[in-house]
Amino acid sequence: MTTLDTAVVPTDVGTVDLEATDLSSLEVEGRQVLVASFGQGMPLLYLHGLCDLHSVLAPEHPPTFLSALAGWGRVVAPALPGYPGSSPLGRLHEMEDYVFHLVDVLEALVLDDQPLAVMGHCLGGWLATELALRRPDLVSQLVLLAPLGLHVPSSGVPPVFGALAPRGVGGFAEARRILFSDPDSQPALAALPDDMAESQQLRWFGGLAGAAAIGWKAPHFQSRRLAQRLHRVGAPALVVCGGRDALVPAALRSAWTAGLAGAQALEVPDAGHALVLEQPGLADVVTAFLGWR
Repeated sequence: MTTLDTAVVPTDVGTVDLEATDLSSLEVEGRQVLVASFGQGMPLLYLHGLCDLHSVLAPEHPPTFLSALAGWGRVVAPALPGYPGSSPLGRLHEMEDYVFHLVDVLEALVLDDQPLAVMGHCLGGWLATELALRRPDLVSQLVLLAPLGLHVPSSGVPPVFGALAPRGVGGFAEARRILFSDPDSQPALAALPDDMAESQQLRWFGGLAGAAAIGWKAPHFQSRRLAQRLHRVGAPALVVCGGRDALVPAALRSAWTAGLAGAQALEVPDAGHALVLEQPGLADVVTAFLGWR
């Protein structure tokens, strides 16, 4: 895996007018799937994370990072199972079930007859990787932003649900500390304010319930099998991690580097886990990798 020099990406990028954002509800094998799409051009499937579109941001208000990508192509972002607007998978809690749910979603979207670029952030990065492993015919390029999923025994497992669970006092400071490099920064406080409105609370805690269906089983949000299979990913890949990511520490970043032979890797030294919210300038890096620029 070629590792790029650590770099600080631009902290701001231009945005586009997203008045034409399309929200639709698909019925896929008897389940509802909320899909947000915006922009025109080549499609990019975006699988969101724990602190992201569909989880802290309403789908009609995407983060600057995604709106910037929409200036170059078409971003298609389904809400993952159990998140607001999308049905849970019921008793099906294995990763394979989630992957084939994504295959069903792609067939329903009818995006293209050709493989397409897939980008995942956090939990979505894990799902994107598993999709590329099981259905390589569907994935032309793979972008992983602070991906979860790998298990390295020596690194331990961060207390994800312990930090993100509701508190009677203290607000969301602990959640911000585990997700952001600076818990008191504007992006962190906007995403997880201590005085969170009821609508945002419903989205956040509803999303955590959806995430728990796949991530609760120990080790949280980690697969003991994935590291042994990474070498089978054949799609060109870009992996971007934050140097201060509490959920993807150095040992896990190294495991991604070792496993995805030939991929590009970029570390943003002062970034935390919520790259999509903290680092909107990463849109420049992603569009260059995808060949959109």
